[in-house]
Amino acid sequence: MEADPVVPILLYHKIGRPPRGAKVAGQHLSPGLFRRQLCYLRDHNYTSISLLDVVRPGTLLPPKAVAITFDDGHLSVYQHAFPALAEYGFRATVFLVAGALGDSDFEQEAGRDVEGPLLGLPELREMQSAGIQFGSHTLTHPHLTALPPDQARREITQSRARIEQVLGFPCVTFSYPYGDWDERVRELVEEAGYEAACTTVRAAARRGGDPLALPRINIRRYNVIPRFAYKLWRARRTSS
Repeated sequence: MEADPVVPILLYHKIGRPPRGAKVAGQHLSPGLFRRQLCYLRDHNYTSISLLDVVRPGTLLPPKAVAITFDDGHLSVYQHAFPALAEYGFRATVFLVAGALGDSDFEQEAGRDVEGPLLGLPELREMQSAGIQFGSHTLTHPHLTALPPDQARREITQSRARIEQVLGFPCVTFSYPYGDWDERVRELVEEAGYEAACTTVRAAARRGGDPLALPRINIRRYNVIPRFAYKLWRARRTSS
């Protein structure tokens, strides 16, 4: 029997130079390196697919499929990644902190590692009209496993409702903040009606695996092209 297809899901955060005092400087990828990575994918015959294509059994996958995701919904994704994605013809899913869309003071107010500014409604609508998809990254970016069940449920369900209200489109994908999840949290995500959810487990995703526990490949600012290529190769190899 033929093995289920393997798909690398790339995880990005911010595109641009890290500001002085950045809490997680490694999450800031230069625009030039991001473009070179997209160029590498194109030149090595990767085809960009949506996150839902990874998990929906009836979808025919290309031989070398890749899915691109961004956590947090930073404005820098619109400023730097969005034009590059359009230039190379790649798709992406952006996971939004639904309680703080466009709020440049979110990180200071909430005490989280989400440094603003974040995407606002004009950017969201422009990106959506160009085919970028959006998922939930909760309301306030908490550690879900540390919350009481009712509070975790609120983070998961109300974030979906907020994004659907703003964008007028179903929100059926989710990303666990900090990659923090357990079986209880996964059940809440399933209960809320999400079709796919991303973790930070380091591997390529496999069609037929748990759609609510998708592994990803974390791309950092020091992942120059040889390292980037190695990460893709290793993820596909260890998932085969």
